[in-house]
Amino acid sequence: MFPFFAASTHRWDVLTDHTGVSLKRLSTTRWSAHHAAVKPLKEKFDKFVVAIEALCDPHENLDTRGAAQGLLPAVCDFTFLCYLYFWCDVLQEVNLTQQYLQTKGLTLDKVVTKLETLRLFLHKERSHLVEHAIEQALLKSDEYGIAVERRARFKKRMAGEQASDAGLTLQEVNKRMMLECIDRFHSELQIRSRAIKEVAAIFEAVQAKSLISATEEELKVSIPKLTTFYDEVSESELLIEIPRLRRHLKAAEIDLEEAKDWAVLDVLTFIAEWDFVESLPTLSLSLKLFLTICVSVASCERSFSKLKLIKNYLRSTMGQSRLSDLVILSIERELAKGIDFDEVIHKFATLKARKGKF
Repeated sequence: MFPFFAASTHRWDVLTDHTGVSLKRLSTTRWSAHHAAVKPLKEKFDKFVVAIEALCDPHENLDTRGAAQGLLPAVCDFTFLCYLYFWCDVLQEVNLTQQYLQTKGLTLDKVVTKLETLRLFLHKERSHLVEHAIEQALLKSDEYGIAVERRARFKKRMAGEQASDAGLTLQEVNKRMMLECIDRFHSELQIRSRAIKEVAAIFEAVQAKSLISATEEELKVSIPKLTTFYDEVSESELLIEIPRLRRHLKAAEIDLEEAKDWAVLDVLTFIAEWDFVESLPTLSLSLKLFLTICVSVASCERSFSKLKLIKNYLRSTMGQSRLSDLVILSIERELAKGIDFDEVIHKFATLKARKGKF
């Protein structure tokens, strides 16, 4: 639909006049683009149909009229409606997850929790998502008089061979295909999040729940996972410092039940604010190692986006030294805002003055 309406300014004007919104280009690299492409079509489907019908008018040119007449039956189709409602519900949750994964300062334990939340959604709402999509598609099909029967398609087959969907209605075929989509999605999510969970398992001993409530036997099992990976972390020291941390929490009158829900950053913040780093050096080091693991590429993407603004086509001859200085100013913009430029210019002029004072 986007290529159709974006093909000319006239078509785009008809779209905005009838719907009041614009369509988004479908990107193959960003999940947010998928959600942004589906959401307005679902919310204002009736107005989109009116816009396409307006472009089927005989007064339109042949290309526009022909493309609109081909697009209209493709949109007013039961299968299209099923997938429209199905993907809009799924992509809404996916979009919220990917936005959370771009949060600045995000730690690995929070990423694991958010991905597990999405996995549970796909697992528990599997049947409901499909049934709701079919129900909404049936209501919309009844409103527009769209047929929900399968069209007979004859295909030459070998003797005794039957189609895999023989005897199924169109609703049953769409239901089966949507269930396959969501199962594949669930499987891919598990595979792609496996590496993150493996890294998180290495740092199981320094998670808040383990630090507060794990027994000595459980710590003796979880701590070696960390110490075998990082030589600078001592197993014996951690076994001593974790009970010491619990005593510090009790002395500071911290509710241990609430502390179990802390993030790793909250634990390290407590140690730093109460100046317990010297008494918990190995534990502090382990927490810092965990917090410095990169869990998102959002910061890198933002850096490259900023680089395109700094070195544009008007500054194509910029040298590496000046480019690096401008990038540092952009990164440290909060510090740069507080600089008195008059004072800097004065100091620079003083250093470059060639006239001696007698």
